[in-house]
Amino acid sequence: MTDISNGIGIIRPKSTLVSTLELLVKPITPVAAPGTEAVARTVVQGYFLTIANTSSSNIAVRLQFALTTPLKLGDSKPDILADTVVIQDVSVDNQFQDLTPTGDPRKFTYSLKIPAHDTALVTLLPDVTKLDIIKAAKLEIRGYVEISLISSSGTTPVNLLLTPEHRGTFLPQNLLVSRSALDFDQLAYSLPTSVGGSLFTLTAPVSKQSKELKIEVKEFEKVQKDKDFEKIQAEKLPETSQVENLTSADGSNDLQRLIGLMAQRLDQIEQANGQAFIQPQERPNVGQQVVNQPRN
Repeated sequence: MTDISNGIGIIRPKSTLVSTLELLVKPITPVAAPGTEAVARTVVQGYFLTIANTSSSNIAVRLQFALTTPLKLGDSKPDILADTVVIQDVSVDNQFQDLTPTGDPRKFTYSLKIPAHDTALVTLLPDVTKLDIIKAAKLEIRGYVEISLISSSGTTPVNLLLTPEHRGTFLPQNLLVSRSALDFDQLAYSLPTSVGGSLFTLTAPVSKQSKELKIEVKEFEKVQKDKDFEKIQAEKLPETSQVENLTSADGSNDLQRLIGLMAQRLDQIEQANGQAFIQPQERPNVGQQVVNQPRN
């Protein structure tokens, strides 16, 4: 699945499997013996996908084709881009275009817009305008198709009706040399879908940026908590260092200094609480005997 950028964040469309496909320019049966050429007519087969937009929103969808070419030993690999053509039929005129390659050489994409309550037909065909493809009659491309919703003018999921088909034409043996009337036979058959029916519900793309933003906010909150914790620890360090200095000095004067430091700390706590536990005038001097007396 390829990401697309909307200029602000990265959007990831969710792909849904549609069906398999097979493109052919090949005899319908192997030519095993002389004289059987008349039976082994060449068939030109393409993939047809009808997409009906049943919603009230104008949409843009992307089709992704995963394509491979089965080859015999010694056969040259066909150029899928050069040997195929895409036809889009949404408005009056057909639009002949090419697939778009991706980073994966086996996968190609094609995008189109479909108005609300309109139906589009997308066709992937062998490019039979190249006579060499018909003469060789060896083209065989297989794969599968996925669809994703790129954009929608609405905010709700979009319901689409998808009908995939194979359609083909049997070519007469004397197609390239005959000047008389030619007889072409046709075939068409529907393909099973991955959902077992025609109704596909596609959801709008999900912005990766919003998810990343939530992660960044959580990370910022964690960093802020760590900074607050470090600040609290830094405020406690001077108090600890003062006590450590007292315990490491001469013991004759340290006891009085320690009591004075504790009294100073009690003053700070009392000021913070708004009420003194012991009034300053009630505090005894060091060595003075104290008798509990009731307060007024």
